[in-house]
Amino acid sequence: MDGFFLSAAFVSGAIVGSFLNVCIYRMPRNISLMKPARSYCPHCRHSIPAIQNIPLFSWLFLRGRCANCKKPIGWRYPVVELLTAILFAGAASQTAFPTLLPVLVLLSLLVVITFIDFEFFLIPDILSKDGLAAGLVLSLLIPRLHHTSSVTTALGRSAAGALSGALILYLVTELGKLVFGRYKVSLNNSTRFSFEVASDGEPRILIDGEPFTWSEHFFRKSDRILVRADEVVLNGSHFKDLDLNFYVDRIVTARETIPLAEVVQLHGRMRYGEFPREAMGLGDVKLIAAIGAFVGWQGVLFTIPAASVFGAAIGLTTLALGKREWSSKIPFGPYLAGGAILWLFCGYQLVSWYRGLLYY
Repeated sequence: MDGFFLSAAFVSGAIVGSFLNVCIYRMPRNISLMKPARSYCPHCRHSIPAIQNIPLFSWLFLRGRCANCKKPIGWRYPVVELLTAILFAGAASQTAFPTLLPVLVLLSLLVVITFIDFEFFLIPDILSKDGLAAGLVLSLLIPRLHHTSSVTTALGRSAAGALSGALILYLVTELGKLVFGRYKVSLNNSTRFSFEVASDGEPRILIDGEPFTWSEHFFRKSDRILVRADEVVLNGSHFKDLDLNFYVDRIVTARETIPLAEVVQLHGRMRYGEFPREAMGLGDVKLIAAIGAFVGWQGVLFTIPAASVFGAAIGLTTLALGKREWSSKIPFGPYLAGGAILWLFCGYQLVSWYRGLLYY
């Protein structure tokens, strides 16, 4: 029976993983999960029949190519199906009903968020906010998730996990903003720059042709870009040695404040600039709140340090390989997901082992 149960969990995980692939592809592209109902090839848009959509086997049988246009099907599809199948089987091997249900919900959520964050460097609000709501509701319905039979206690632990996780990472974000929240551009020679609104409607500054876009630099209304201009032409007026302070909706100089919408001409030469950057995205704050709703405050206090250890390990590994830029391409969301999964599978055992080392 145990073997049958684990096999059923593995197969179920592979099937769920196939649906998670749909979520990973469609959600960040704002494509409905319901229309079209069938999966389709992203290259030729050909609808994929059921016989060609069997988890794991179809990708292998088709040798990773679309049966219609013969273009490659990404490796992510079998990886997500296999990963979800393994996670479901692992969870089923050590978690009993009904606690297994919310654990599987959380694992599915983490898989989707991880792969979207990898590709797009964002965590859709619908996943984090709905994940938070799901964690609270499932804690209410299945209090054993928090190792209690009391609905009130379970809901309190769920809320405490969400609040403590969000607070900790929010403070980390704000402190990181103060310490690492700006980077400088120092140029040896006076270099041409200009301000423009791109064809997609997004403002940007061009420095020697390189764009610095608003979406990559403005996270709060208080964020500011400083351009120290050697000379500049602003709406027909010529200035020398002028500091331009760009905010999300306006430009402030020592002489005036101009709404961005009223800037019709801005170009000049510069040697120095300062740009804001985010130490950690607010999407990670929302994600840890959702995780905390499932795992409680103890799980949060494990997940965040574990995620930091994962990040440090990847950073040191890529540094040793001479590929430091690889680690910069991995957002923090997948590390949080890894820390939460580690807590679900062996968190208590690792904490007990660590305590044993401390008191040995």
